[in-house]
Amino acid sequence: MTDARMDLPPDVRIHVDVYLDAVRAAQMAAGVPSDEAAGIRDDLRAQIYDMLSARAAGRAPAPEDVQAVLAQLEPPEAFGPAGEAGADAGAPPRAAAPPAPAAAAAPPVPAPPGPPKPKFCRTALLGLLGFLPVMGFCVLLVPLFVLGVHVQHVGPEGGPLPAMSRMPWLAVCAGLIPLAGMLWTTVCGIAAIVQIRRAAGQLTGLWLAVFDTVVFPIIVFVILVVGALTCA
Repeated sequence: MTDARMDLPPDVRIHVDVYLDAVRAAQMAAGVPSDEAAGIRDDLRAQIYDMLSARAAGRAPAPEDVQAVLAQLEPPEAFGPAGEAGADAGAPPRAAAPPAPAAAAAPPVPAPPGPPKPKFCRTALLGLLGFLPVMGFCVLLVPLFVLGVHVQHVGPEGGPLPAMSRMPWLAVCAGLIPLAGMLWTTVCGIAAIVQIRRAAGQLTGLWLAVFDTVVFPIIVFVILVVGALTCA
């Protein structure tokens, strides 16, 4: 234990003396016998010097060192009539409980999610279904129609009937089925363009929507031009 008579700087000793004087006043108020009270104060002084020596670690203690040490001890009022030390004067002084550890840091708040990934426009994909009746017409009905032209049917005047008059239902189907597919694809393409423009970047597939819109009108236009040039 460090010698209680060790020399302390005046600005440090005065804090120790003030604390011990307050302890003595509390002991007198509690009626502690003088010899026991003096022994308690000597133990307190020795404990304070030991804690100062450990805290200073070879250097001269500073006022902030003694204030930190005294903050760890019982307050002087604890040695009075209402304190535990006053009720049991012979008990050694207790150091104050260490400060509670700082609360754990709150978990970091997750960053807000970014904007959703753009989706491909389904209407533009549905427009491709219009190619099915057109392809069916080209693959199935056209060969049957061509074969029907070669079938010899005799009309009222003894000559062959025109092919369209011989196969009326086939002619109607040949015209309506691909026409329905063309209209379906064109309308879906127009609707897809409107949806993509209003989606503010959340829908993609503008190139497919434009293709659905213009592919069959361009084909029909080319056929009409070729037919006009051929008949001219």
